[in-house]
Formats: sequence, C-alpha cells, structure tokens
Amino acid sequence: MATTQLTYDYVLESVFGTYLSDPEALKLRLADLDTAIRITADGLSFSLPELYNFAGLETKGGNEQSYLSFRRCIYGQQTQVMLHTLGGEVVIAQNHQHVNKTIYRLKALS
Repeated sequence: MATTQLTYDYVLESVFGTYLSDPEALKLRLADLDTAIRITADGLSFSLPELYNFAGLETKGGNEQSYLSFRRCIYGQQTQVMLHTLGGEVVIAQNHQHVNKTIYRLKALS
C-alpha cells in the first residue's frame, strides 16, 4: 500500500479496483475497520465522506488530498471511464439531496 498516492488514486485502485476484482478481499478489509461502507448483493455501498475516511484509515498516514479535492475528482468524468475499463460503474443508490449524505453504489457491469 503506497502512502504517497493521492486519496482519489488510492480509492480507484485499492478500493474500487479490489471490489471489482476480488470482493471478498475488500470485505475482509472492511471488517477490520469501523466504517459504514458495506458490500451488499447489489454492490459496494458508500457515502463520499465514508469513502474518504476509509482511505485515510487504510493508508494510516491520513488523507493526502483535501476532501473537497477528492470529491471533485470522484465527480470528474474520468472516474466512470476508468471504472468501465475495470468492469464497473458508480450509481446513486439513495439520493438524500446533498452530496455528502447521498449513498452511492459501485456495481459490476454485466
């Protein structure tokens, strides 16, 4: 686990990438930490603040990118493009009318 990566890069590679390639490995990592991020039958459910905090906990050095910068990156066009190459996409699971309260889901493409 490289701690020199930006939080966004870490999430794409080590969280989303792991979920799409080996969900059981991510499930074990989630079990070790206090987080509301969950793997369900429908996919990986998370809020953006939870995802950001999870990345900080996992890298143990804290987040190297501000939350606002991380959020802008996640909402950037490249996220879905990169996820499609990995076989997944992020969708809104529960819209709570506020970006920080909305629940998102990463799901594998069929």
